[in-house]
Amino acid sequence: MISVTGRDRKGFSLLEILIVLAILVMFAGFFLLRFNDSDAEEKLVRSAAGIQGLALKAKKRSDTFKRDQYIVFSLGNFLLSDSLAGGVEEDATKLVVDSVEIPDDVRVEVWVKAVKSWQTLTELIWTFRDSGLSDPLRLRFSQGRSYTILDFNILTARAEEEAFFE
Repeated sequence: MISVTGRDRKGFSLLEILIVLAILVMFAGFFLLRFNDSDAEEKLVRSAAGIQGLALKAKKRSDTFKRDQYIVFSLGNFLLSDSLAGGVEEDATKLVVDSVEIPDDVRVEVWVKAVKSWQTLTELIWTFRDSGLSDPLRLRFSQGRSYTILDFNILTARAEEEAFFE
């Protein structure tokens, strides 16, 4: 290659190499930041999808077997059960049909209509009646400033979802 000065060029100048390196560092920084955010997003999406699946299963079981079904939240787990007899202890583990585990760093809150605010969920029994109705429920899964809100329909047990990931 002949340059403007008339000399032969056999490589890249230091300036060209530095510009390419700066561009690569920018892209690497962008993807690393995005990768860190996806961890929180993945946990929230997985938690929300798990409880949505459990709700649909409870609805289907209550319609099929014509008996109430219960989703019990306790100690970071949502448990689908046929009965509340004896609580969810050793004897009642046979009554647990399915479960969803919520990661420790994901906060679960329930919307309390009477107070009009979010309350940290410590215990909950969500009933799906054989009449086809379920209790109304609005849940929020959050980690940091990211969140997913699920607003469940009392007839279909399907959820409208609102999400924000930072």
